[in-house]
Amino acid sequence: MRIIKRILLALLILIPLGYVFISYSLSNRVLRPKSSMEKTKTDITVYWNTTFEEMMSLLPEPETVTISGYEDISIHGQYFNVSDSSQCLFIFLHGWARNWPNMLKYYPVLDDCGCNVLMYDHRAHGDTGGEYPTAGIKESEDLIAVTEWASTNKSYSWNQIAWVGSSWGAATVLIAGAKDKDPAFIIADSPFRDWDSAVFERAIEDYGSGIKAIAPGVMQVVNMRAGIDYKDASPMNKASDIKEPVFLFHSESDPETSFDQSVSIAENLNDKSDFHLTKWGNKHVMDVINNKEEIEELLMGFIRKNDFQYFLPKVHEQDSVSMN
Repeated sequence: MRIIKRILLALLILIPLGYVFISYSLSNRVLRPKSSMEKTKTDITVYWNTTFEEMMSLLPEPETVTISGYEDISIHGQYFNVSDSSQCLFIFLHGWARNWPNMLKYYPVLDDCGCNVLMYDHRAHGDTGGEYPTAGIKESEDLIAVTEWASTNKSYSWNQIAWVGSSWGAATVLIAGAKDKDPAFIIADSPFRDWDSAVFERAIEDYGSGIKAIAPGVMQVVNMRAGIDYKDASPMNKASDIKEPVFLFHSESDPETSFDQSVSIAENLNDKSDFHLTKWGNKHVMDVINNKEEIEELLMGFIRKNDFQYFLPKVHEQDSVSMN
């Protein structure tokens, strides 16, 4: 009987300790993106069927910029002055464990607008500072800081700036859109509806449905380490507070982030927004590569419908004619 009691006592001690240990270990998967420029360049070659150099040749030589972000982190970015006469700016936000070149694929879809471009590395990614990523909570504050920098240093008004986010970056632009600072519009490609859904939808594929039992512990450790409440990373909950129009799209066959996540977000967006559930058979955030013309047509329709005058291709065509 004594042996049984000792075994039970040991289990009472070891099981909670094991739960904490596993939760902490798995939190590293959530808080330690393995981001590198080489990895991003390899993705461009493997998945886009082109090269980093070829994509960069579509744009002018960039100006490397350093911007003070939320909590005074140093944000590393690239500013592309496409045209001195441009009256608009696209700010691009990349996905998880990637770097700013991950957003080069969106430029050909939007180049007819004639806008200048700003891309940067998220916190805890690439050359940008910050200890941990926070799924859009602190990143949305970083985006506000970057936009303020562009307004002050490059002389854009907020209605001359649009935000473009991919996956993790898409969640960030939506969370930022719910704040009191409003750009002209938002483009969001395949966001998650909330942080824990994003993490454990993929974790279930890797480890099986049993991983759900450890999910609350993992996310609580994430809270303690990152100094946030992970529940605030929810584009779905923030969507009803977004005032600007949103162009949201997501591939129905996305194997990494289920299209249901964008459906949940779209239900709460304003009536000026467009949601496209694409049926082209593409993987995660690959619509702009494999169906560029179709996405471009939808985007230009969205821009014309909402009469974003600074972003209309005809505005830049007229400017070009008047200069010749």
